Amino acid sequence: MSKIKVLELIDGGFLGGGQTNVLSITRNADKNKFDISIAAKGSGAFEEEALKYDIQFTPLYMPKMLRTKYLKYLEILYTSEKFDLIHTHGGVAGFYGRTLKKHNPELKCVHTIHGIHYLNSENLLKKNISKTIEQYLVQFTDKTICETHNDFQIALKNKIASNGKTVIIPNGIDLSKFANKKKKYDLINRLGLNKHNFIIGNVSRFDVQKNQKLIIQAAYFLTRKYPQMRFVFVGDGALFFRMKQLVRDSSLEDFIIFTGEQNNLAEYYSIFDLFVFPTLWEGMPYVLLESMASRLPIICSNIPSLLEIIKPNHSALTINPYDMDDLFQKISALYQNSELREELAQNAMIESTQYDETEIIPKIERVYEEAMVS
Repeated sequence: MSKIKVLELIDGGFLGGGQTNVLSITRNADKNKFDISIAAKGSGAFEEEALKYDIQFTPLYMPKMLRTKYLKYLEILYTSEKFDLIHTHGGVAGFYGRTLKKHNPELKCVHTIHGIHYLNSENLLKKNISKTIEQYLVQFTDKTICETHNDFQIALKNKIASNGKTVIIPNGIDLSKFANKKKKYDLINRLGLNKHNFIIGNVSRFDVQKNQKLIIQAAYFLTRKYPQMRFVFVGDGALFFRMKQLVRDSSLEDFIIFTGEQNNLAEYYSIFDLFVFPTLWEGMPYVLLESMASRLPIICSNIPSLLEIIKPNHSALTINPYDMDDLFQKISALYQNSELREELAQNAMIESTQYDETEIIPKIERVYEEAMVS
């Protein structure tokens, strides 16, 4: 039997959650059954990471507003490579990839919903247009993958997925990359910190969704009560400079460190004493799985998608992401209680084992095989 030729299509050239998912699939899928390549924006961290693993990567720019010129490039790639199945990730790639299938009905299409972010937009016109387009594209989708039960229910309610053609498959991570890491004291020193500091970490891109502002607001009061606390933000994004300005305006420069985007996340997790993730909405964030696998005590938002991953007061403490005082109280409680930190961290590490990518990827392979005979 010949291999199934698959193109993984995603828009961004950075290393976000969707890109991590694509790399996980291409690295771990059965090479005897599948011939998998990637198309995405080139000349970035994503392409660099793909090439490290000798994954075939085609640079392909896809602007958010569909333009015939860029769809034509995808058509040319399909004509040249004749892949059997296209796996689209997220709204933009789903737009281009499923439009390609509309023009080429023999092509099979699997679409992964990496969080339904546009439904949280305050722009009603944008929200309604995006939803209408997604509803239209369902007819050109052979299989849909949702990462959480919450996304599955929302997708069905909004008619952006078909019940009989949709499965729930969580994200998977390479557990060995994060487990049993020794604390990187050289990194602590490079950041200007010392072994007496209590380091609170956050790994996220900077935008409204990720809600770093809440951590900075809480830090203003926490550092006055606990002067050994330090906050380390790992990531970049649209609000990066605005958050740095907020730190300067709050006279917190001695307590808060911005590292920018980093590739060696496992080393950063190793130096954190506590991981805080006050996100406003999510699909299934890799950083939460990674911090669990890194055996960290965690404080995260009490939103439905995260409550599918952690158990409140067992593997994490949860907060109302709009309540700064709630975050202040939970950080204070964990700072003062090392036994509770240890208990949460141990439980989180145990729960992370169900997300080992070697267990998750075979489920995606089955979806590919089912799509080919649908």
